[in-house]
Amino acid sequence: MFRILLLVVLVFLLARGVGWLIRKRLDAHSPARVVTKLIAEGYLNESSFFAAANEKVRTGRPSRAQRQLIRDARVRRRDAYLAHCTPSPYQYLIIFLLASVLGLVLETIYTFVAFGVVESRVGLVWGPFSPLYGLGAVLLTVCLWQVRSRPGWQVFLISATLGGTLEQCAGWSLDHFAHLQSWTYLGLPDHITQWIAWRFLFMWGVIGLVWCRLIMPELIYRIGEPSTRGQAVVATFLTIFTLLDIALTLGCFWRAGQRHQGVPPQNPFEVYIDTHFDDRFMAETFENMRIGEDIPPAPR
Repeated sequence: MFRILLLVVLVFLLARGVGWLIRKRLDAHSPARVVTKLIAEGYLNESSFFAAANEKVRTGRPSRAQRQLIRDARVRRRDAYLAHCTPSPYQYLIIFLLASVLGLVLETIYTFVAFGVVESRVGLVWGPFSPLYGLGAVLLTVCLWQVRSRPGWQVFLISATLGGTLEQCAGWSLDHFAHLQSWTYLGLPDHITQWIAWRFLFMWGVIGLVWCRLIMPELIYRIGEPSTRGQAVVATFLTIFTLLDIALTLGCFWRAGQRHQGVPPQNPFEVYIDTHFDDRFMAETFENMRIGEDIPPAPR
């Protein structure tokens, strides 16, 4: 758990650091159109901005005081946007995809660092996605958006409850409907059920608090809404692709369990799945999955 938390914190700090460097670079060479836009939108006072100029104006670069005014104006614009914003399906889609990829990367790194094992940890048949992380990020966003200003302990408890519920529902559904198992906490002394343990509830609480306070508002603001036809087309394509990917994956999991029980395909779609996504494909793609059998307990 400590390694996972450390990886999450490091990735977050790295992203924040890169963003800070980019913003600092842009502020130092702030294009006139950015300043003009901030003035036109009412977030930057024109007279105060030019009054804060010094000898650097002759070089076309803003002074330190002007850069600070630009940063303050951007913060006011961001806060105004968030105050009247309700996350849209487009923003949820991007959050799902980003969290699915980042979660897969973190889990792969963790299993290598902790156990020296490199294996496929993907959760969908197409693309480098681990949908449990994507669903977790979307669920946290949906449930925490309206309570993001509440005390931290409330956000922590809500996040821990949401994460535990997600793990329990996902683990039970895979086992009950498709006879698949991807993880188990039965070997841990603090397990609550096969798919829930106290240490991971704590981790969900911390991640939810960090997500709510630091990541979610900035991410919602940066994603925004599709502003061009090209962006709308890409968003539509991503939506269709993601839905097809999820539907096909669920079909593959279902048929994997049915094949293990000796149930033959009942329709052309199931025949197609058995032909193109057979047991060998499932074993090579979902290396941490076990079909119809228990997986080794988690190390204590």
